[in-house]
Amino acid sequence: MVRGAAGFPTIDFRLGTGECTFCGECAAACQPAALKVAADAPPWRLKAAIGEACLALKDIVCRSCGDRCNAGAIRFRPRLGGAARPELDAAACTGCGACIGVCPSAAIAVNQS
Repeated sequence: MVRGAAGFPTIDFRLGTGECTFCGECAAACQPAALKVAADAPPWRLKAAIGEACLALKDIVCRSCGDRCNAGAIRFRPRLGGAARPELDAAACTGCGACIGVCPSAAIAVNQS
């Protein structure tokens, strides 16, 4: 997390600061206790989405997002005559953002599910 323009915590996975590990430190550091992280629930409903700028969709071999996805939500299905295509398992995606900073074409975003 980084400090946003208004001083509030903001998450921007494109900054190369890594993914959210869901450690809860942001909630613990929040002095007005505005952030609440329940131990038994995900902190948000964000899910990754792979856009048309994806190199693999343009038949260029790239698996950087799948290599960084610890949840195994991004897999690549081999195909004859072209690069393997990414497949996103939204149910397995935690929205951690690990796939975003490593994407060389900025084709991945996290959106509300």
